[in-house]
Amino acid sequence: MVPMQKQLFVTLGHLLVSGVSVFIAAKLMPGMRAKSFGSALGFALTMAVLNAVAWHFLAPLTITLSVLTFGIGALVVNGVLFLVAGKISGVEFSGCIVAALASLVVTFVNWAIEYALAGWPQVR
Repeated sequence: MVPMQKQLFVTLGHLLVSGVSVFIAAKLMPGMRAKSFGSALGFALTMAVLNAVAWHFLAPLTITLSVLTFGIGALVVNGVLFLVAGKISGVEFSGCIVAALASLVVTFVNWAIEYALAGWPQVR
């Protein structure tokens, strides 16, 4: 397989795993609701774009805020990004605190799924 095709396959796989993680988190968390798996997948794609773009601008602010608040500042900023992505994709949150906690739940569920798929192809 050509390296670029392999990278695309792995990226799409990670996006699919993230969509499943969002969907599972929405089922587990009160205050978070995904209308469908498609909206959870759209949320995962929107978060990927926001993480790629927004963190370049937010990183200098977040580092200072994280040091002053022992990491809670970065969690709040990620919660705000979750709220923005939810408005775009159709995943609903009852507030910023729920969105911040949802970012933790999605992270842990995503980690658990990728750990379970230990044979997942790695890009080298």
